[in-house]
Amino acid sequence: MTGLSRRDALTGAAGLAAAALAGGAAAAPSRAPIPYGSAAQIQTFRADPRYRDALKRLCDVIVPMNDLKWEALRHDRARFDFSGADELVDFALKNGQALRGHALLWGMALPPWAKEMASRAEAERELTRHIETVVDRYKGKIATWDVVNEVIAFDPKPGEPYRDTIWQRLLGPGHVEIAFRTAARVDPQARLVLNDFNFEEAGPGVAARRKIALETVRRLKDKGIPIHGVGMQAHLYAENAIDSDGVRSFVADLGKLGVDVEITELDVIDWKLPADTAARDRTAASLVSTYLEAVVSGGQPKAIVTWGLTDRYSWVHDTFPRKDSAKARPLPLDEDYRPKPMMRVLDQYRRGRS
Repeated sequence: MTGLSRRDALTGAAGLAAAALAGGAAAAPSRAPIPYGSAAQIQTFRADPRYRDALKRLCDVIVPMNDLKWEALRHDRARFDFSGADELVDFALKNGQALRGHALLWGMALPPWAKEMASRAEAERELTRHIETVVDRYKGKIATWDVVNEVIAFDPKPGEPYRDTIWQRLLGPGHVEIAFRTAARVDPQARLVLNDFNFEEAGPGVAARRKIALETVRRLKDKGIPIHGVGMQAHLYAENAIDSDGVRSFVADLGKLGVDVEITELDVIDWKLPADTAARDRTAASLVSTYLEAVVSGGQPKAIVTWGLTDRYSWVHDTFPRKDSAKARPLPLDEDYRPKPMMRVLDQYRRGRS
């Protein structure tokens, strides 16, 4: 992602962050509680009882991290493998937790056969069949779906708003409409979300991404296609500042279009911070606080979901390796499942305040 590096995050939520780090509460307007949740990895879920316990104790929302993606469900064209997804869904329902489904359409994490589709008719047939099968299976269980994931171009060019994927090449921009129409038809009660990343930093590329998101929502709405929210992934780079004004305006503008937001994949990428553990944890908590305060100042999000729960298991370790021997600390719990300052910030939003 792109952004402007600064020594410190913007200070819009400095009071909240300081209070959270001290375990206290800052004076602030009344706010309703916001459900908190985590994405869950099935392999870890099966292998680590402490992981299962933490998910049960701390989360209002569970998101199958990988087990509802095409790659996991569609090993071959003819059959669906719901084993991992069913396990996580059953766990959440047993424990009274809400579920988010991730994701019905994405240009990545596809099985080899899907990458070889060659015609518009084939792509539309497989996309429609996939969404019909998956949404119908979890109808009444999964209330919210990331219908389309990461469709906006990383650095959009004029006339090229969407990423170059198999779906875009074969179906054009209409693949977004096909996905939302199909999901709405199969489960009219489901909440349908456009999920994407890098809405939080400054710069023309990010502003263009926000504009495309707004235009996409507006187009769907104008055509009578249900869309209820935008997922803001929030993989926050610790060395980059939050564009608080931009975030606030984006959320407010979405509200004017009749949709809300939810934070869907929150974590902190700390690869460029000094190794000192306590300092990194304070910086991460302050950054998360600044970001969340910017979001809620534009409108109340439906949920706050981190992309994992404990530093023991995170994609950040491999994707953004540090140059020193320190381990990444991207999530609310440390490797031994102890809460970090970030968890106290999240708890403030989860509890609400008066």
